[in-house]
Amino acid sequence: MAKVYLDAGHGGKDGGAAKGSRKEKDDVLKMALAVGKKLTEKGIEVKYARTGDVEKKLNDRTAESNAWGAQYYLSIHRNSAAPDATGNEIWVKSDATEKTVEKADKILRAVCRADGLRNRGVKKGAPSYTDFAVNKYTKCASSLLELGFITSSKDNDAWDRSFDKTADAIAKSLCEIVGVPWDRPREKGDVNGDGKITTADARLALRAAAELEKLTEEAMQAADWDGDGKVTTSDAREILREATRLSEK
Repeated sequence: MAKVYLDAGHGGKDGGAAKGSRKEKDDVLKMALAVGKKLTEKGIEVKYARTGDVEKKLNDRTAESNAWGAQYYLSIHRNSAAPDATGNEIWVKSDATEKTVEKADKILRAVCRADGLRNRGVKKGAPSYTDFAVNKYTKCASSLLELGFITSSKDNDAWDRSFDKTADAIAKSLCEIVGVPWDRPREKGDVNGDGKITTADARLALRAAAELEKLTEEAMQAADWDGDGKVTTSDAREILREATRLSEK
């Protein structure tokens, strides 16, 4: 299964950049979770640097990604500068290969199409030292994405207005990078979208039937085994039978 590590920058006492009550750490966590949800629905395994407002050292983030065997590492941030600074940019390590640059450029171009902000380009290194730690110490291809300037009202408006489109753009780009088709149809019974039918899918269908789990429209269609337009315990039983049959092959 494809693996993507999503690193929401900062956290805890480290709020990152800010404008008024708006903090970078909050914006980027919201985006990382939204992107991760979309990737999971496409069958990609996702690990998050953080899922809440907690501090986590940079070397712990990269070490975790390396030990897990991520195929791509994306660190999500927001920029800060004078109020008139605007646009998106993405950073790779100073000695990044052409393929790593191409992957970063794919993400950046998609983001700029989604939010309409200026493309400030793929940059190598870091502003005042050799490399960002998240790029320097990751074993897989990686990048640090600056989603607009939090110090810019224009960029903040674009963030709020285009949030879902931007999350889609990032997720779709990451799918392409790790070789997972974005528009791959989900097989009937594959409720969690991991490309196979297992007892886990049956459990999800059962929870949906009991209204303990809210599924996406795509997942609901996969869980509706008999095609009657709703998910019932009968669907869950049939998915379990299919999962058992497949496991015995």
